[in-house]
Amino acid sequence: MINFKQLTTIRPALVTLSQLVDYPDEETFTASNRAALMSYPINAQKAKLLAAFDAIAAQTPLEQQAHYAGLFEMNKRYTLYMSYYKMTDSRERGTILAKLKMMYEMFGLTTVNSELADFLPLLLEFLAYGHFEGDARQQDIKLAFQVIEDGTYTLLQNAAADLDDPYFQLLQVVRATLRTCVETGVVAS
Repeated sequence: MINFKQLTTIRPALVTLSQLVDYPDEETFTASNRAALMSYPINAQKAKLLAAFDAIAAQTPLEQQAHYAGLFEMNKRYTLYMSYYKMTDSRERGTILAKLKMMYEMFGLTTVNSELADFLPLLLEFLAYGHFEGDARQQDIKLAFQVIEDGTYTLLQNAAADLDDPYFQLLQVVRATLRTCVETGVVAS
């Protein structure tokens, strides 16, 4: 079950996380963006988030871009296309991509870039900007949570030897942040 009140609370954090795990530009790891992180709502993750930010910010913008590209764009082992890990390029993956795109449109978001619907920064933006309040179809967004959970789990498993990399630290923060929105209910008999 998704806690939509908590999801609303963490929306600013999801916007920030989306920007940090996307391809960096010259503005991504600036002092003003670091100052914005001080309002990050999840205190247990704030230190990890700030440490990862600082490690990447210590690089030049060109080094940041090369680092990102080397991890996620030049390497099949690590990708931010979340359904790739479970389904690679199968027909089932095409179905998931279509369902995600339909879900985006159902909640008022249209994708204007060329990224596939399972791209992690796009999924985080959807959760940050989607119009879920009072919608009877709210539980349909659990698909986004499932795709992110499965994809980041496998990505971090693949990256076991590289977990000290700041981008993988950011992915751990993403997972922990989204977990605050998931309620597991136990029904007593």
